[in-house]
This record gives sequence, structure tokens and C-alpha cells, in this order.
Amino acid sequence: MTPFSLALFLLSRATGIKHGLLLTNDAFDMSLLSQGNKRARPVVSCLRCREKKLKCDRADPCENCTKAGQSDCTYNQHPESIPRAKRIQLAPEIAKRPEEKEIGIIEDVQQRLARVEELLAIRASRDLPTQNPRPNDLPSPRLQSHPGTLVVKGSRSRYHGQNGRITLLNQFDEAKGFVNQCCQDSSIVKLAKEVQFLQSKTKSFFSSPQSISELEGFPELLQLLKCLPPKEVCDRLLTIYTTNFEQTLRILHVPSFLRQYDEFWAHSDDETYLGSSFVPQLTSVLAVSVTLGDKVIEADHYASWEYLKLNSVNLLQAWLRNLPRKHRTELATLQIEILILLARQLRSVAAEESWKEAGSLVRSAMVMGLHVNPSGSTKMSIYQAEIRRRLWFTIAEMDLQASITTGMPIMTPQLDFHDVYPANLNDSDFDHTTTELPDSKPSEERTDSLALITLAKSLSHRIMAVNTAHHLGLKIDSNEYMKQRQTLENYLREIHPSLRMNRTSSSQNDPSVLFNQFLLDFYIRRPLLCLYRSVKSKTPDLSASSLNSYLAVLSYQDYFDPNLADLDVQNSCGYWHMFHTFCQNDIMSAALGVCEYMKLSTQNADQVAEGPGPTISALHTKASLIRMVENTLDSLSRRIGEAGNNFKDILLLSVVSQSIRGRGSLETKQGWMMQGAKKALSACRQYLLTADAVSSFGLQQTDPTHPSTVQSDSVPSAFLQMPDLNLAADFANFPGLQNDLFSFDEDAFAWNS
Repeated sequence: MTPFSLALFLLSRATGIKHGLLLTNDAFDMSLLSQGNKRARPVVSCLRCREKKLKCDRADPCENCTKAGQSDCTYNQHPESIPRAKRIQLAPEIAKRPEEKEIGIIEDVQQRLARVEELLAIRASRDLPTQNPRPNDLPSPRLQSHPGTLVVKGSRSRYHGQNGRITLLNQFDEAKGFVNQCCQDSSIVKLAKEVQFLQSKTKSFFSSPQSISELEGFPELLQLLKCLPPKEVCDRLLTIYTTNFEQTLRILHVPSFLRQYDEFWAHSDDETYLGSSFVPQLTSVLAVSVTLGDKVIEADHYASWEYLKLNSVNLLQAWLRNLPRKHRTELATLQIEILILLARQLRSVAAEESWKEAGSLVRSAMVMGLHVNPSGSTKMSIYQAEIRRRLWFTIAEMDLQASITTGMPIMTPQLDFHDVYPANLNDSDFDHTTTELPDSKPSEERTDSLALITLAKSLSHRIMAVNTAHHLGLKIDSNEYMKQRQTLENYLREIHPSLRMNRTSSSQNDPSVLFNQFLLDFYIRRPLLCLYRSVKSKTPDLSASSLNSYLAVLSYQDYFDPNLADLDVQNSCGYWHMFHTFCQNDIMSAALGVCEYMKLSTQNADQVAEGPGPTISALHTKASLIRMVENTLDSLSRRIGEAGNNFKDILLLSVVSQSIRGRGSLETKQGWMMQGAKKALSACRQYLLTADAVSSFGLQQTDPTHPSTVQSDSVPSAFLQMPDLNLAADFANFPGLQNDLFSFDEDAFAWNS
């Protein structure tokens, strides 16, 4: 019985049972009138005041009793004459009063209603400790409850989130112990030193933006206009942008931007553009699309190409810093900030920097009120309101993905997103002149915004799932966990067929369509992976589900690997690079998740008693899973010369995969892990040597990430000496390994989850 039902029941007893019926309000009033002269006045004084005929204030004790020196006074309302303050401890049973005839109906109802309140208070106090708190009512987690690792080195400290290699390594004690000892093995140290040296010699396709000094001597906007590439380069890069980058996340209204673009080139000498945000907006678009630019344009316009890859982002940031305050709240400025963040992500900016900038975007958007339903504003155009809706969900999505990558908190608040959903419309359905927004098309109809709407509808559930995974130290209701998991799995299944990755679809021949299908699936799947990783003891069903998601992430590689791409697909290496930029951490995490699955399966197979846990199924044999991990190792090794890649990831995955492949003794496993470490580092070394040779001699190679030959022996003797005299001389003067190359010591951790 609910508290309200209980109150109603007892109140009915108070007003009706005594007289044999339940009175309505009108009947109750009439009964009072009919009995007005037949009943005694209600007794409200304590017994002493009544006896002395004094006015009683009904306190406990009352004022008169206090003056008389009595610490207690009694009221003639209960058989035991218990004071009012002690009546809350009475048992629920209601006893008849001997002086009931002296109490009027109003007094009787007051007393019984007070009894109801007391009973409800007692019941609530008894039930409160046993109620399970809802997820939103959970207390703020303490630091040690976070599923990450804090590394402290002297005065420096850094928090590694759930996907950090240090946190992931904690799951594999044997591999962690081996890595801690790597610095004591001379052959491993020598190979690692050679790899680090060769990495320092490799010129990455994209240099770090921080390494490029800002141009000085000109106003930023004037310099942006001066450095703008020729129109033919801009035309080609703009086509690349609209084809690839406005299908999942929506930043620009493409027809409006193209109209401005044509007007700009028709009047490029117009000085009004010196006070306009269009040139920075165009430059930011070019800085994003240059990542997929073809080699022909690069060869014909190398100076413009280098400017877009290197200095353009820094110059745009300088322009933003010097903007007047009122210009910072313009939609065009916010669009430029989003494009700059996307360009920096494609240049492998540090994940922590990306997270900070995404959080700053969330705050900028909220300062501009993008999280508020714009429908109620009469001063906002229909066009502006719809663009704001799109931008809000784009920013929230970028913030969510950056938070997952770093394992840090989500800056986007858990608001009611329903009122600010964008409409399922094509860009051609509205523009600046629109006075009434057309009706949103059915969710089954493909439009320019359908992918963003698919993400928007699942956003609140994905934020909740990631927050649940981050609050690992708190006790989460298992039913709530299962509900969140099933909800996200349903969102994956409900992706529109035209947006779903399908190997048999004709869209596989169009890498731009395929890449956006991957992004949509990946963005929805990542919070689900966070939920899987947050559960330590998995049931067989949960283990199978998590394995399927891990394998789905690893299978993404096959879609973009230049070795497997159709020969007529242009710029497959560009999509390969962009794919790894977006999900390299997730590839590592998924590969280690597969290793953990194999490890637990082996342990369960060795146990005599049956118990919960995964076992290798006929669908996924151990050999097939090992092959998947080995393919991932090869994929990561081939990209060792690219910016943002670290051979620590390759070393870690190689050692872990070797540690779970057999059931031998610890000494035997040490030998296997040593063999795997040397093989991985040797492969990295060979790829880097080939890349250096290509760079030194100006060799033309279809795919620089795929050397023609790779030595597969675990310790290739031919690699023990640098093959080039200049390289050997440079290597002799190389300062050596960083001190923290194999720094996974437990002493460095303030706490571990």
C-alpha cells in the first residue's frame, strides 16, 4: 500500500467508521451543524491547567507547568496519558479511548490525522535504508572509484583514463611484470633505442601544430586572406569536404556556404571581407579537407599545401584569440571553432587537448544558449534556430567522444535533449529566407541530417552509459546496467539501412559513404564498449556480447586497409590514416579485450567445476581470435612512422598476446613474451628503415605504410647493424631512450582501480 493509500484509508476510518459511514465534505459539514449544540467543547488543556482553570498553551511541558516546577504534564487524549511528544513511538494499533465521548469530531479527526502522519514517518524511516538509490541519486564518486590510474613522477602527475595503456595493462599481471623488466634486457633496449631513433628521423605526414611558430607582422585576418590557396585548390578541397565531412556531424549549411563561396571569388578584392568571418571559415574548411587531398594537387601547389597542413590552424587560433567579445558569440565563430578542433584531431593532437577544447566548445555553446529550445524566441530566424540545433548536437557528440577517449568526465550536462532535436530535413529544404520550417520527414526517409538525428536520439542514453562506466566504484543496480546495455544495442540495430555498414552493399565502392557509416556505428558503439569494460565478472552472455563488439571494432580495419581496398579506390591511404586517427585507442582496447576473453576462457577450461565465465565457442576459435590480434599488430606496426603512433602500444599488445597463448610455466611464458617483444620491435624497425630510405632517395611508393618486404623472424640478425653509414653515425650520437620508456612500475602509481 502506498503512503497516499494508507493516509486515505486511515482518514476514512477517522471520519466514517465511528459513525458507520464515510462522509463527504458536504455531509461532514452538515453533520457538524446538526451536532453543534449537542456536543461538549473539545478538551485541549493539560490535566493540571484544566484542574486549575488556567489557559494552557499545549506545549510539552506547558508554560504553567514549567512555572510550577513540573518537568512533565499530561493530556487527557490517550489511555496512558502519554505526552504529545512521546506519541510518535506508539504502536500502529489504535486503542479505544475511555473518554472518547468527551472529544468532538474535529478533535477526533485532528488526532487521527496526526496519527497517520506519525505512522507514515515511522514507515518511511524504516524503509529508507533498504531502498536502492537511483543512478541519478548516487553520491559523487571518490577519486579512487574512477576506473583509471594516476601516475605521479616527482612534481608531475597525469591521470590515465579507462582506455589508457597503463590502466589496460593492469589487467595482465604477467605481461605487466615483464614490461617492467624490459629495461634490464640489453637486446630489447637496443631494439627499442633503434626504433626510437628511426622515429625521430621520420617526417610525419602531419607535423605537430605546436611545433610550428605563429606567423607575425600582419593582422591575422589579412594574413589569412593573403595565404589563401588558388581557387582551383580551394574548389577541389571544398568538394572533398562536402563529400566526406557533412554526412555524420553537421557544421555548415552547405548551400548557404557554397553561395558565399561563389560571391567571395566573384568579389575577392572587396575590402568588406577584411571584417568578415568568411575567410577564416573557408580556411578552416580547407584545413580539415587537406587530410584527404590527393597527391596531384600537393605536387602542383606545394606551398599552399604546406600552409594548410601546418600554419593555417595556428593562424586561425591567433585570429580567434584576438576577436572582440561580441564576435565570439556568433554562430560563424562557433562553426570555425568546431572546424579547428576537427582539424587538430586529424593532425593527431593529444587526446587531453582535444578533450579540453571539446569541453570549451560545450561551454561556449551554452553561453550562446544552444542547449535551450529556440522555438520560443521571436527574434531568431527559422534558419538560425535549425542551425543552432545541429551545432548543439555536433558539439555534444564531439565532447562525448573526446571524454570516452581520455576516460575523463563528460562536460555536456544531462539535459532534456528532446526539445532541441534537429529536423529530419535536407539542406535544400530551408535557407535564410525561410519563414516557416517544413515538416520533418519520416525517420525512415534518408536526408542530409538523418545520421545526426540518429546520434541525437541516443545521446542521453549514451551519456548515461558512459557516466555509469566511469562510476565503477559505486554500486550500480544490475537491472539498470542491463537496461542501459540493451538500450544501446537496440540503437545499433535500429540504424537506418542506408546508414548501416554492410559488406555486400554497393556503397562499399564509395569510401566517403563507407567512412561515415563507420563513424555512425562507432559513435554509438563506444559507450557500449565502456559498459562492457566496466564489468569485471562477466556472465557468459555478457562475455559473448562484449567479444562481438570488440571484434566489430577490429573488423573496421578491413574496410580501410589499403592492402585490401579495391585498386580503383582513390586515396585509400588518406581514409586509412583518418580511420586510425579517430579510433586508434579503441583498436588497442578492443585487441586487449579479445586477449582478456581468451585468457578467461583458458582459465575456465582448466577449472574442474563449472562456473560462470566465457568459453571459446565454435564460432570464434582461439586460432581465429589470435589471428585477429596478429593482424592488428601488423596494422599498428605499418603505421609506426605516422604522427600519433607509439611503439609502446605495439610492444604491450605483442607481450600480452604471447602471455595468453599457452598454459606453460611462468619461465616458459617469459620466453614467449621475450620472443614477441623482439619480433614486434624488429617489425617496427624494418618499417621505419624502409620509410627512411624512401625519404632519403626520393623513391616513389604507392603506399608508404606498406614496405615491400618485412622480416618475420623474431630476432633478425641482419638488423643488428644500421645499414646506412649516415644513419649509423647519427645513431651513435643519439642521446638514448627516454627514462620512462618501460615505466609501468607500481611505485609510480598513487592509486590504481
